[in-house]
Amino acid sequence: MRNDEQVANDWLKQNGIAIKHMDKMDLCLQQAQMVATNLLKHHAEWLNSDERNLLMTYTKTVQIRARHNKACRAMAYKVLNLGKRTNRKLFRQHKTTDIHR
Repeated sequence: MRNDEQVANDWLKQNGIAIKHMDKMDLCLQQAQMVATNLLKHHAEWLNSDERNLLMTYTKTVQIRARHNKACRAMAYKVLNLGKRTNRKLFRQHKTTDIHR
């Protein structure tokens, strides 16, 4: 049981979710935090500077418990929408790459 808990905690940490805030943070904020972390880690080359700034600002803001307010929630929706747009770009890129093989 302890090993499974450690694996889960490591996965959460890799995806940018603080374990100590997990039960207090809104699910929408957690999802956006995960999207922001993964976009910055794995797909930063697909983002322009404004999008990177949005993601970095969001990851810093969501780590501060006092700032979990409506403004942070609105920013979370922007991050989630950016994640969708980036996934669509990646899908189109892979689709065209597969066609040309």
